[in-house]
Amino acid sequence: MKNRIVFLFVTVFLAHQIAAQRGAQQLTRQDTLRGSITPERAWWDLKYYHLDIEVNPSEQTIVGTNTVRYQVLDAQKRMQIDLQAPMQLVKAIQGGKALKIEHEGNAHFIEFSELPKKGSIQEIILHFEGKPRVAARPPWDGGITWNKDENGLPFIASSCQGLGASVWWPCKDHMYDEPDEGMMISVEVPENLMDVSNGRLVKVDEDKAKKTKTYHWKVINPINNYGVNINIGDYVHFGDKYDGEKGKLDMDYYVLRYNLEKAKEHFKDAIRTMQAFEHWFGPYPFYEDSYKLVETPYLGMEHQSSVTYGNGYQNGYLGRDGSSSGWGLKFDFIIIHESGHEWFANNITYKDMADMWIHEGFTNYSENLYVEYHWGKEAGSAYVRGTRAGIRNDRPIIGIYDVNRSGSGDMYPKGGNMLHTIRQVVNDDEKWRSILRGLNKDFYHQTVTTQQIEQYMSEKAVRI
Repeated sequence: MKNRIVFLFVTVFLAHQIAAQRGAQQLTRQDTLRGSITPERAWWDLKYYHLDIEVNPSEQTIVGTNTVRYQVLDAQKRMQIDLQAPMQLVKAIQGGKALKIEHEGNAHFIEFSELPKKGSIQEIILHFEGKPRVAARPPWDGGITWNKDENGLPFIASSCQGLGASVWWPCKDHMYDEPDEGMMISVEVPENLMDVSNGRLVKVDEDKAKKTKTYHWKVINPINNYGVNINIGDYVHFGDKYDGEKGKLDMDYYVLRYNLEKAKEHFKDAIRTMQAFEHWFGPYPFYEDSYKLVETPYLGMEHQSSVTYGNGYQNGYLGRDGSSSGWGLKFDFIIIHESGHEWFANNITYKDMADMWIHEGFTNYSENLYVEYHWGKEAGSAYVRGTRAGIRNDRPIIGIYDVNRSGSGDMYPKGGNMLHTIRQVVNDDEKWRSILRGLNKDFYHQTVTTQQIEQYMSEKAVRI
């Protein structure tokens, strides 16, 4: 059985090395600096961020600081920090002293005058400002979306998967390293607006002279860079308590004021999602940070503990059934799919963007598991089979390593159907469920590779 499962993985992922060779001539040094674990990244381990910013909707600017706490693994004098133009890294301060910065495109190399002590914990404060890139087609072509709601009030959100968090704030922008101790996100906005970010709201400061409010959100768990978000608007709040596998889970919903009544009905899919996914995948991975569903001016994304939603309060994907089975109109696609990423993307996270299928293949598959949990096995199977029509077989679903390149969009339907096929090979539903739950337990809050996932599933299919 193990060999059959390995064969399925190889069949789906075959020829990605050929694709890498074909694409190699189009790659640049900036691609390497962005996508590889450079020497200037490898010597320090990220521990904590405090992102402290002021967002000015009328000017479409962001200005602030990011305090980076890190541990020295191997004493070096040169640190890479990433921030994409037109944002500017103005200065870097450590121990009260300004440090020299060498700018090379979107990579910024900070020079230390002395070698830091190996094993020591250090902090550096990064000052930055500018007009971040405007999202052209969020969430696929991301950045910051600067919209207005129906009442003419600012409606703003970030989205940056693939493009990277460094499109709007300075950070160690590689997926292999997450802040082990979480982060604080402090966002100052005009007093008539609210910011909703990741984690739990710990306090709100008001500056009457500036006519602003600053919202402080605390994240306890490790978080991937692109999962960090800001959502700014005329929000109102309501919520639920979910009796989950680890106790009471706070489920908080933030929607535009005039959408409150429709959201109270439509967001019932969030509880149904928790019921299905805790059954299949194990406990929600971020009880400490709560679960939030936040309305945004774009379709939606999987920001950790701050899932964003813009599907127009309708079932399906913008009202359509991507499976053509009929089952896709029984639920709101964005709520289910983006919430599924809390397990596959935010709990289990790819180390390299080439392995993005780990996020999208498993989460595509989670849709049919949601259908199965609520409407039965035949319904779930019909749904996943129906998604096969979206497979293009245009190129490998594994991208090019070390240059921040993902593979084909087939990672969604082809990845989901591969997992459905492996389930038939295992031919034991309880064993299959234990493998899915085991992945989330054994790789809890970790970054992983395709090889690790393949080996784990192949071995567990035989042993369990």
